[in-house]
Amino acid sequence: MKLRELTTVLKDVLKEASESPGSEALSILSKVTSQTRERLLMNFEEEIDENVCQMAISLSKKRANGYPLQYITERCYFHGLEVYVCEGVFVPRIETELLVDLALELIEERSFKVVADIGTGTGCIAIAIALESECEVFATDVSERALETARRNIERYKVHVQLLKGAYLAPLRSVLDDVQLIVSNPPYVSTRAELPADVKKEPHEALFAGEDGLEFYRNFFSDPSLLARKTIIMEMSPEQEGPLRDLLKGLGTLTFLKDQFSRTRFFRLDLA
Repeated sequence: MKLRELTTVLKDVLKEASESPGSEALSILSKVTSQTRERLLMNFEEEIDENVCQMAISLSKKRANGYPLQYITERCYFHGLEVYVCEGVFVPRIETELLVDLALELIEERSFKVVADIGTGTGCIAIAIALESECEVFATDVSERALETARRNIERYKVHVQLLKGAYLAPLRSVLDDVQLIVSNPPYVSTRAELPADVKKEPHEALFAGEDGLEFYRNFFSDPSLLARKTIIMEMSPEQEGPLRDLLKGLGTLTFLKDQFSRTRFFRLDLA
């Protein structure tokens, strides 16, 4: 089968599951042929081995059944970086790129030297900060698979990010006094929420935070004395502004910030 014909077959398989079946077809073909998308587009009349054809069709059907494209291709893109990602690790979202920008602005403005990323997943936030600043960066996660994934990405970009295993502030206890800025894209989805099929395939511990989606924040801020003189920037769901305002009342100066789509997506808390 020629590449042109195979692409048509894949697009047909993907058309009900994807808003961009042509682009996703190329991504899957790039994975199974080990060729760049650009090279594929230049060789549409090339004959493709039957085994490769069947593999591409099988992966496309898997995608059409709700499996995340990023897990199939084992890559995603974040803040200008190509990041390795695999099943069992949260897939970075475009909204979270602004979390990095907000952190970098504060690092420059306040001359912060030590940053911690809580729930690092692929390591993308920590890596982006390490690449674009001179900060010492720590990154934590409860998942061994996430830490292995982050380690692989850290090695690829040759940055110094120290990985620590554990929940909330526990893995940072020995260095917490030195940490000036904490960033996090924590789980904040309600367990009652109905999610798209592909999102359901992602690790639940990285998504869900109790019935109201606030469980992580309650636990993280349960002992504010540990966070004295620190700045925290965290991602949130837009509808959580009111509940978070109540939860964090009196802890410090609280500011809510919008994402690229003008939705309240982050909060910054400066503790005295």
